[in-house]
Amino acid sequence: MNEYCFFTSEGFTCSPTGKDLSNYQILGFASGVNEKEALFTLLLNNSWIKESGFEINKIESRKIFNT
Repeated sequence: MNEYCFFTSEGFTCSPTGKDLSNYQILGFASGVNEKEALFTLLLNNSWIKESGFEINKIESRKIFNT
């Protein structure tokens, strides 16, 4: 199985001084034979991603471990 890190440029975070910052949001990590299978697993186990309004087609990933 391969391990993937999933992230998106949607959303923002807040600095310690209260300033809004545009950045990438890490959505989570998931394993799969390929990226598509890992994304399916991520979404299955993390319903908050869709519920929070993140667009699935804007989710990016990087393989971080290859078996």
